Amino acid sequence: MLQAKEKLIFRYLMDHEKVFQTSKEIATALNFSDRTARTYLKYLMDLDKEQVGWEIIAKQGCGYQLAIYDRSCYQTFLRQEHLLDDGVPVSSIDDRHNYLLNKLLFEQEEVYFDDLAEELFVSRSTLSADLKKIRKILSPYGLLIESRPHKGIYIIGSERQKRRFIMDYFFDERFFKSFHNYMDINIFDQKIGLEEITRIVLDECREGHLKLSDFMIQNLVIHIALAVKRLAEGFQLAPIEELSSKDYPQERQVAEAIMKRVENVAKLTFPIEEIDYISLHLLSKSYNHGEMKKQEKRIREELLDILTHHEVISEYGFYKDFQLVEGLVTHLSTLYLRLQNHVHLDNPLREEIQSHYSAAFRMTQDVLKTMDIFSRVALSDDEIAYVALHFMAALERLKESHKINVLVICATGFGSAQMLKHRVTHELGHLVQVIDVIGYYDLNDKSLTGIDYIISSIDLSNLVFSVPVRTVSIFLNEDEIETVKQDLKIIQFSRAHSKNSIQLKNTDKKEIAFDDYFSPDCWFVTSNNNREQVMAELLERLSVGEEPGFQTTMQELINQREQLSNIVFSDSIAVPHPIRPFGKYHRIAVAIIPEGLTWSKEYPAIRFIFLPSPSIYGNEELAQLTSKIVDLLDRVDLQEKMLKCTTFEEFKNLFLKI
Repeated sequence: MLQAKEKLIFRYLMDHEKVFQTSKEIATALNFSDRTARTYLKYLMDLDKEQVGWEIIAKQGCGYQLAIYDRSCYQTFLRQEHLLDDGVPVSSIDDRHNYLLNKLLFEQEEVYFDDLAEELFVSRSTLSADLKKIRKILSPYGLLIESRPHKGIYIIGSERQKRRFIMDYFFDERFFKSFHNYMDINIFDQKIGLEEITRIVLDECREGHLKLSDFMIQNLVIHIALAVKRLAEGFQLAPIEELSSKDYPQERQVAEAIMKRVENVAKLTFPIEEIDYISLHLLSKSYNHGEMKKQEKRIREELLDILTHHEVISEYGFYKDFQLVEGLVTHLSTLYLRLQNHVHLDNPLREEIQSHYSAAFRMTQDVLKTMDIFSRVALSDDEIAYVALHFMAALERLKESHKINVLVICATGFGSAQMLKHRVTHELGHLVQVIDVIGYYDLNDKSLTGIDYIISSIDLSNLVFSVPVRTVSIFLNEDEIETVKQDLKIIQFSRAHSKNSIQLKNTDKKEIAFDDYFSPDCWFVTSNNNREQVMAELLERLSVGEEPGFQTTMQELINQREQLSNIVFSDSIAVPHPIRPFGKYHRIAVAIIPEGLTWSKEYPAIRFIFLPSPSIYGNEELAQLTSKIVDLLDRVDLQEKMLKCTTFEEFKNLFLKI
């Protein structure tokens, strides 16, 4: 069993999967000393990956990263270590904030600080930081977080403001957007939207003191929306015979209030059976039923097991989708209760889902038939189609997450930058996500984190980045839009084929471009491991034919560029270059150091230095060549061969294979 601090570190690495974290970053986040973090990291790294299903990769200059080796074994490890207790897949900061706000706004039990930290597997300092951010989120609504001994943490403020906040935070356009595509219930004269239904449900549940989580409310809203559609299309409901309203007066009263308001808005009259159905829905969602909580836990465990182990479904990563998991658990808990009471619902969307979203429907079938809790019942296609709505919405969110992350750069980051951002979002919003808008002098390593593509209104051709860059006008005209779309297609293709840059498809053009920039005079192999001396030799070779003082000025411009962001692209490749063009001639100088050169403490074994010197007169094909250098990062096989080169021609032949 892991110790508490080891669990915290492991959870932190889980939260930052696919990103390297230094021991200092981990220590700061968890309120440890750097030494303590490294001690526990060493213990975690010593565990046998064959037994636990994961390993921690340590990379000098980058830090530590969690890598999943065997997902089945990994999930077993998580269960054994109680890292999936109660099935709370709270794997991101946003998910934690959601979870905390649910606890504070929707639950009746007292909430204590230490209990929350334990539930979320975070340190006290991390939880304090989360609560600090939540205070800022609540502040515009006049809501405050208080904490007192024996009373725990709670939110104070008017009920009206709490409802305002709940609507704005939990039921914003992201929630409605996921379902509007499939639930167009405004197809008849009596119009009522999902937003209006949500307000009604929220108001009446809180007036009736029924504490429902946001996921419970979402499921009830979907149920009522489909009830409206059922009634409009003439579907009949069978009566519920085995439940008496005397057994659940509170739920019955709230259901009547909800349906009365829905009737007034939609100008419809619902049969008494629909109120019974809503009552049953509310009954399954109340926090006061111990047996239901037990069934909910079983459903959660079985569901997560399938989402993580199913041969096909596990590939989607649905187990990480907090909204999907919680939404499904809530829906399936209601379904279980209905099945116990022999209640069946017709689904007016069934035929449309089966014909237009057959993949999601079949996926849902697979999940439900694999769950032991539903293995002894025959689920109708109508019920399966209801559950499929959750997977359809999750697939929509998955599409959103696959958008290309774009950084917009302008001269200052204001004014014209916002105009360009608006144009990019308006014209390309279905393809890209604008992560940030910055000014030229705000450019640094942090601003480039997670970026796939740069759109800039100023010329950046003199700089080398590890991602493609496109220069456009602030108005982003039609021709520029088409050019950017072509770039994005290449990035998408490259993602699918594990490559990262634009390809020069014509071999002859590649060779012409190579010969225009590279030459035997600016290429050498050396055993010198002194950075300054090797750089001096590269600059000396580039200075032939240039003005006096070229080497000194170039070194200053390279230093300025290095202050913006890192110019070392991997453990073995450095690409120093000036912040702006300075030379008369465009060239790329190359030094190969087979035994390695110490660039810095973080990079003690640089074996390739590519030094581009862009021309003040023009640099056609430079971007394509530097993208080839970036591609070389992933071609370890070519790097090994290049280290054995003794002639420029050998190097050229290998470079053209990139």
